[in-house]
Amino acid sequence: MIIAHRGLGEPENSMLSFKRAVKRGFGIEFDVWRTADGELVAMHDPEISINGERYSVKELTFGELKALAVSREHIVKIEELFRKFPDALFNADIKDAEAVEDLGELIRNYEIEKVIVSTTEIEMLKALRARDKKLKLAFSIVRRSDVPKVPLLKRRFRIFALHVPIDGIFYVGFANFRFLLKWIRGMGMKVGLWSYEVDELKYVPLLADLGDYFISNRPLDVKNLLTRLKGDF
Repeated sequence: MIIAHRGLGEPENSMLSFKRAVKRGFGIEFDVWRTADGELVAMHDPEISINGERYSVKELTFGELKALAVSREHIVKIEELFRKFPDALFNADIKDAEAVEDLGELIRNYEIEKVIVSTTEIEMLKALRARDKKLKLAFSIVRRSDVPKVPLLKRRFRIFALHVPIDGIFYVGFANFRFLLKWIRGMGMKVGLWSYEVDELKYVPLLADLGDYFISNRPLDVKNLLTRLKGDF
C-alpha cells in the first residue's frame, strides 16, 4: 500500500492534492493541528508566514487562518476530508496535543475505519490510547533513542505500526536496518517506511519485502517501481 505524503502534487495539503491521491488509489497522509476555535486542519507546519510575518496556527481561528493564507482553498479541515473520502485510507500524523480528543471524536462521528493515527511523541500515544482502545496507533521513529523503547510501547499502547525513516540506513548500516525491520515485524507490528532526505526510489527495491506500506513523497514513481519489481518475479 502506498500513502501519499501531504497528497499528490502541488499544492500539497490541498483538497486538490488529496483528491488526486484518492483517485489514483493511494492513501493520504496529513499533519493535524487545532485552531484557536477548535477546528482541526491539515497543515504541515505550526505556523504560516505572510510577508515576512509568522503566525501560529494554534493562535488563529479558522476564519483568520483562511483570511491570511495565500490561497484560501488550500486550508483543509480534517472534517472535510472525512466527509469527502469516507472510504479512503488515512494517516493522520497528529502534531498538536490539544487535537487528540477532537480527532478521536471526528473519527467516531464519521465512522472512519481505515485510519492510522501516528505521532512522534510517547505522551501523545498515551493520550490517544486512553481515549480510544480500538484506534490503530503508529509510532514514528525520529530519534535513535526511541528504538530500545519499542517493545515497551508495543505492550503498553498496543501499537499497530512503526513508521521508520529510510534515512536510518546511514546511522546503523543497511544490514542492521533490515534486521531492525524484521525485529519490528516479529513483534507483530506493521512497518511504514518513509523518507526524510534520501532518495526513496533508490531504496524501495531493497526494502519492499519488509515494508507493509510506504508513506511516499513520490507515490506515482513508487507505484510504478513496485509494479515493475512484482513483474520481475
